[in-house]
Amino acid sequence: MKLWSAFYDLAVPDTPGCPFEAMDAALRQAATSFCEQSLAWKYEHPSIPVTIGIASYGVVAPAEAMMHAIIHAEFDGKEINSRIREADTWTAGWSRKTGMPEYIFGAAPSVTLVPVPDVAGTLSMTIALKPSPTAAGIDDFIFNEYREAIVHGALARLMLSPRKPYTNAQLAQYHSQQFLVKTADAGMRVARSYTRAPLRTRIMGRT
Repeated sequence: MKLWSAFYDLAVPDTPGCPFEAMDAALRQAATSFCEQSLAWKYEHPSIPVTIGIASYGVVAPAEAMMHAIIHAEFDGKEINSRIREADTWTAGWSRKTGMPEYIFGAAPSVTLVPVPDVAGTLSMTIALKPSPTAAGIDDFIFNEYREAIVHGALARLMLSPRKPYTNAQLAQYHSQQFLVKTADAGMRVARSYTRAPLRTRIMGRT
């Protein structure tokens, strides 16, 4: 894991007088937005044993991270469709049904299979992660590949702070645009690399 201080060489020179606490918060917020929009931080979740009659299962994310979305899911090797949990009304008609799971809903810290499984099996998932609200840093891969995008996002936030030595609305707009462009590029890169088969991704390491 790279601490937020690993970004300072790019961020601090443009924000004279910015407290490190404020810098860390801006970097965390920018990294969170980047991960949510790009889905670049992918993690192959450990297989989950599914029990007959039990629909919901906890998600175990790496330290300093939390689940944002489900990228791919399979039940006993058969792909199942993922949906965001916006849909209590959509699931109402399924609430009493049992059978082979057809859908999976993800909202940290758990996922729910629909309909309720009537057979035991194994759930496999590739999920998208983002920093937790108290994260002290970010995954090494995300840092190495996308740190410029995250710094642009942090600077855009900081430069909109009122009455600071680094307040600069014009530069904030520039950094915001660069953040959006680089985040979109990262999302396209992720989409191009994705196949219908489960992705083999590494677990966040600590250095």
